[in-house]
Amino acid sequence: MVNWSPKLGTAVSDLEVEYSEEPGFLYYFRYPVADAPGEFLPVATTRPETILGDTAVAVHPEDERYRQYVGRELTVPMTGRTIRVIADEYVDMEFGTGALKITPGHDPNDYEIGKRRGLETINIMNKDGSLNENAGQYAGMDRRVGRAEGGVGFAVRKQLWADMEAAGLVIKKEDYTLSAAVLDE
Repeated sequence: MVNWSPKLGTAVSDLEVEYSEEPGFLYYFRYPVADAPGEFLPVATTRPETILGDTAVAVHPEDERYRQYVGRELTVPMTGRTIRVIADEYVDMEFGTGALKITPGHDPNDYEIGKRRGLETINIMNKDGSLNENAGQYAGMDRRVGRAEGGVGFAVRKQLWADMEAAGLVIKKEDYTLSAAVLDE
């Protein structure tokens, strides 16, 4: 995994990245069980746009709430693609819902889980920060909204969340403090 700066158009070393505490949200949503209409696994994430690159949902092997789902397929929201539920000791049963979406192409911890479990890595981002063809109907959308559109925000995140809400997949959104990378751009 590398840090990529769309503005600079280059990789940035971990030594050049500073982190700061930033206000954000924890987004709770329903991950539909593929073979059981109306049944779902509740999942929480700080970056809903990365759902489009998920290749698994992990639960802790000792978590009784989700044990019956291990090995079953889920349908990735807004894509129709199916992925499996896996068991992995990395999952914190107390964080969020205790079910962790795995996006190996966009998170270093997920990448390590993906390597251990033989998961596909799907990159959903272009070098300019827009979404690529792997993002389906969101391909070509910019990740960030420019200041001219009312401030820096996440265009794809907002659209995907609105679409998921319309599809009945949203549970809630709550305030959450993030540790965000700050690149000197």
